[in-house]
Amino acid sequence: DVIPHLTKSAMKKFIFLTIYLITIFHLNAQVKLDGKIISAKTKLKPSEEVMIIVKETNEKSFTDSLGNFTLYKLDKNKHYSMELFSFLYGKVIIEFETQNENQLAKTFEVIANCDFDGETAKNEWKNKSAKLYLIGSIAPIANSKKDKMFEKKYNIQYFDFGCTPAPLECIIEYNNEILKLMEIKYGEEWKKEIRKDVVIN
Repeated sequence: DVIPHLTKSAMKKFIFLTIYLITIFHLNAQVKLDGKIISAKTKLKPSEEVMIIVKETNEKSFTDSLGNFTLYKLDKNKHYSMELFSFLYGKVIIEFETQNENQLAKTFEVIANCDFDGETAKNEWKNKSAKLYLIGSIAPIANSKKDKMFEKKYNIQYFDFGCTPAPLECIIEYNNEILKLMEIKYGEEWKKEIRKDVVIN
C-alpha cells in the first residue's frame, strides 16, 4: 500500500488535511469581482436595480443604489459572459476576462433602451414639436397659468410621464439637448421661468 498501517486517527487527519489543502488551493484560485454598472450615455448609475447572472457559473448578483455589485465564483484568467436584466436595459450580454489576481475591479458601460434621445430632441426642435419631460407621480402637477405662458412663449410643451416614466437617462439626454437649443435661441431668460421639476442632469 502507498500509506500502509495508518491508524483510524491518522487516516482522519490525512483526509482532513487533504480536504483543507484542496479548499485553500481552490479559494486562492478564485477571483472576487467588484463591478459597477453605469450609463454609456450619461456616465451615471442606473436609475433602477439591475440583476446580473454569470452564464458560466449561474452566479447571481444585484446592483446597489450606486450601481455596484460583487461576484465571487470566478476563476483566474478566464473569459466570462454576464447577462444583465432590467427595464432600463432589457437583456444585455457583457463579455469580460479575469486576470491572474484574486481581486478585480471593473466598470461596465451599458446603453439604455431609449425610444428618444438627443437626436430625437434636435429633430423635434426643428419640427417645432419639442418637449420638456417631467417625472410626476400618480397625480401629476397640472400646468399653471405661468407654465402655459412659458409653453406659448418658447413654443415648447411640458410632458409628464406620471407614474410610468421612460428610463431616466433617456429623459436627461433629451432634456439637456433641448435646453442647449433654447439657450442658443433665447439666451438665459427662460431659466427664470422654467418649471423646477424639469428633469436635467
